Amino acid sequence: MKKIVSAVLLLALTGSLAGCKENETVKKPEEGNETSQNYSAGTFTGIAKGHNGDIEVEVEFTENEISSVKVTNHKETEGISDPALTNIPQKIIENQSLNIDVVSGATNSSTGILNAVEDAVKQAGGDVTALRNKEKPVVEAKVEEVVTDVVVVGGGASGSAAAVAASESGAKVILLEKAASVSGAGAMAGVLFADHSSLQVEAGKEVDSEWLYDQFTKGSNYYSNSRLVSAIIDKSASTVDWLIENGVNLVLLDAGQGAQYAHVGMPATAHGYVDGGSVAIKTLHDKVVSYGNEVLYETAGESILFDENNKVAGVIAKKADGTELRIHADSVILATGGFGGNKDMMAEVFGEKAGTGLISTATGDGINMAWSAGAMEAGLDVAQWFGMRYDSENSKKMGNTSDLTKLVRNPLLFVNNEGVRFGNEEEAYESAALGTMMYNQPNAEMYIILDTALIESVKEKGLAEVFVDRWAHMYGQGIKFSEAGHVTDIDASTEEWRAPKDYTDTMEEAVKAGVAVKADTIEELAALLDAPYLVEEVAHYNEMAARGEDNQFYKDAKFMYPVNNGPFYAVIVNLRCLGTLGGVAINENIQAIDGEGNPIENLWVAGADAGGIYGNNYVTFEGGTLGFAYNSGRIAGEKAAVNAKNEN
Repeated sequence: MKKIVSAVLLLALTGSLAGCKENETVKKPEEGNETSQNYSAGTFTGIAKGHNGDIEVEVEFTENEISSVKVTNHKETEGISDPALTNIPQKIIENQSLNIDVVSGATNSSTGILNAVEDAVKQAGGDVTALRNKEKPVVEAKVEEVVTDVVVVGGGASGSAAAVAASESGAKVILLEKAASVSGAGAMAGVLFADHSSLQVEAGKEVDSEWLYDQFTKGSNYYSNSRLVSAIIDKSASTVDWLIENGVNLVLLDAGQGAQYAHVGMPATAHGYVDGGSVAIKTLHDKVVSYGNEVLYETAGESILFDENNKVAGVIAKKADGTELRIHADSVILATGGFGGNKDMMAEVFGEKAGTGLISTATGDGINMAWSAGAMEAGLDVAQWFGMRYDSENSKKMGNTSDLTKLVRNPLLFVNNEGVRFGNEEEAYESAALGTMMYNQPNAEMYIILDTALIESVKEKGLAEVFVDRWAHMYGQGIKFSEAGHVTDIDASTEEWRAPKDYTDTMEEAVKAGVAVKADTIEELAALLDAPYLVEEVAHYNEMAARGEDNQFYKDAKFMYPVNNGPFYAVIVNLRCLGTLGGVAINENIQAIDGEGNPIENLWVAGADAGGIYGNNYVTFEGGTLGFAYNSGRIAGEKAAVNAKNEN
């Protein structure tokens, strides 16, 4: 290394986490950690809402302590929730407390376990308030220093790709992940794009590279960095094959494989996870370790280290126990997933109505670190608005909202919270378009209006005949893929979609939960919603439906379902944000650049931290964001390794 680090302590760090089966009992606390609690000795079952549904725990009490906690049933996402399922029960036992820090990256799962144990404590006659208010043990702060060639901040899709690519190139690598296990949007996503992968060549479904280029550049109204776009497309095919070579299982999917029927007929860009994103990224983490390098979980990058010449020379990170880790490195790659989880930043850029993204650990760390090194801002105002969601608290009162979504995420009548129709509802089949339309409405809120006749029609004919036969073009091929922790079986989904079904009970459950409103007349519905224009809008819509022509927003006549027969329903939905897609200007080599376009030495920014690939919205072909993440990360890793070798 050219840089000389004085008094550096070289440490053998380990990034592995001790695992535990989800039903493993955590035993009694160490001696001396007793509490003054009084419990009814015995075993009690507690239940509370987690991220995906109820979490059930079995808690064993002696007369004055919690002696055992087991998570006996849950629906949490495999891989992502595992540390919470292990660590939260252990910490409850060790500390005899409910004042436990949630596991980074698994906040909802952690909270669900704590609430379920609280439920059991109440049954056992314990003092919940005392357990919630118990002081946390004080940990003495320490400082550790370490030297490496490449440090990667963020272990999602882009960061993992960067770490593997740098490791392959012979660099010594440390990969930092803020969460306690695999995390990031790449773990929740489903598909990445390519143009000429081996899977596409074998299937005879190669994609025209010029078509992809046009999707990026014209779709961005020419705001995208054309050189960056070309570099990402050029890398895409080899990256898919590279992922497969590194153990990631992918399957080629025809367009329209998800909820986006509008994509049917588009080129087959999508390469889907077979085993799911968390498995794929864990596979890449294991690959990093196989090269003798390190993956450190629960270790958040916080700031850039600079050398005596004010050049980027590493990062300062913080471990879960509060230890400051000073990592001196020749090359730094920032890949922290944007700022969708930062409520204040989201409100400042997009307004309060934007809410937050799906990944709570994506709080803009990498973006702020790059700016501190002089990087120019780019793409800060790009968010991935994507479809719709229900109020989080009300939706928890429903057993399952997926049936409701199957019924209402179709081209019914959409109005804003004033009762005003605001666009062509066929965009229900184009998630990015629907999300953007909703963002531009008051409070980013929408009501989906339907009547009893529509429900009766689906009961008689099934969703496929009333709306569209969503997966007919893929049916019979035995295709399965995984997204957001859930396996989609195309054949089974098609058969379910085609079967007649009565959604009356689903709608009644939604009304009871506060997710929907029901009324005998449109006038009554408008009053309940406080939507002053709803009555005249429904009347106008019904007139167009009767004529079989939408001369307002030009929706296909076959989707002009009249709203005539009560009872009537309004399903209340909000904007769904997957995350943000920019912040730092980069060049085609994924290097951060300053205000004059000059590369910042030793600094690369990949994935959702990087700007320049989009205009003000997500692209509408399949696999754009995940493809950019893996490709930008891989390029960054290769370039950073070369830079480190040159520094040595």
